[in-house]
Amino acid sequence: MEAENFSKLLNEVVSNGKINFYYYSDPTSPNIELHHLAIPFPGELSPVDLPFRWHAEKPSEELVDAIWDDESHSWIENSDKSQPALIAKLQANNEAIQKKMESYEEDKAKDAEKNDKIVQALTGVQKGQAQTTAVLAQLVPMVQQLSKSVNTPDKPNEVDETKKEEGAE
Repeated sequence: MEAENFSKLLNEVVSNGKINFYYYSDPTSPNIELHHLAIPFPGELSPVDLPFRWHAEKPSEELVDAIWDDESHSWIENSDKSQPALIAKLQANNEAIQKKMESYEEDKAKDAEKNDKIVQALTGVQKGQAQTTAVLAQLVPMVQQLSKSVNTPDKPNEVDETKKEEGAE
C-alpha cells in the first residue's frame, strides 16, 4: 500500500514540474532492472550534464526489455521474446523461405526444360526407329528373294556341265 501512495505522490510531484525522470541503461548488466531504470531527479539536466548512461528519452512502453543503443541513440529491444523481436525473427524466416521457394521454382523450371529436351530426344529416337523398321520391312522381302535364288539355282552352271563332260570322257 505504501508503494501505491509513494507512486501517487511521485506522480503529483512530477506533474507539478518539480521532478524530472531520467533513465539509466546498463546493457551489459545481468540485472534486467538496470537495463532501463527510471530515476526521479529534482530539477532539470541538460543533455551535456547527463551522467554516463543516463538518458532523457523515455523507453517505449512496447519494449519488454529496453536497452540504450549508442549507435542509433535510441532505445531498442533486448528480449528475444518480445513482439518486435518475434516479428523480426518471423520476417527473417519468411525471407529465408522465400529464397528457398525461388530456388525451388528455378530448379523446377530447369528440370522441366531438361525433361522437354529428353522427350524431344526420345521422340527423335522413336522416329528413327520407325524409319529403320519401315526400311527393313521393305528390304526383308528383297533379301528373301535373293536368298531363294542363290539356294535354288534354276539352271545348272555351264562351267559345272563342262567339267562333268570332260570328266566323263
